[in-house]
Amino acid sequence: MYRPKLFAGIDLDARTRLQCADLSRRLEAHGVRARFEPPEKLHITVAYLGWVDPERVEAISEAMQSVAQSAPAFTLSLDRIGAFPHERKPRVVFVGALEQGAAFRAVARSLRDAYAEIGFTFEKAAVAHVTIARIKEPRVPVPLLDVEPIRLRVEELTLFESLRDGRSTRYEVRRRSPLQGAPAKRSE
Repeated sequence: MYRPKLFAGIDLDARTRLQCADLSRRLEAHGVRARFEPPEKLHITVAYLGWVDPERVEAISEAMQSVAQSAPAFTLSLDRIGAFPHERKPRVVFVGALEQGAAFRAVARSLRDAYAEIGFTFEKAAVAHVTIARIKEPRVPVPLLDVEPIRLRVEELTLFESLRDGRSTRYEVRRRSPLQGAPAKRSE
């Protein structure tokens, strides 16, 4: 039986993708040896759901839609380079928000609460960040780069499916749910 691997998050606009890709190039120029994510894969994960049974997909989609209808659109400022677990021994390098912002925290909490009601659990709070690189052997600290703030207008939540693509993965949009006050968009 086919089980999709899903996560809900925030898709990036083309300008934000290019600015994040530029930061990847700057890190690479500073000697960071990593597998840098291609621009088309960049996003912000709000709720990672993992492998799910097909009969749960509709409830997952409806929960996201319900949260989106009650959450206002907002702006998020991505203004720093960071790393998990920390900058001295990085495994994941990201472009993140120094201030998560009340709007991001509220929508993330609401979405995770909605998913908890249908049986999902989350160990840590959501952190507004875009993963740009993965480091296999963390030997060198992440260089401190000045980051011109990237202002991302968040107007929808997106349900993504992670699909195998050769030796990597690609992300396919399963559903987009507009936030309150977001302008109407054309259908895909």
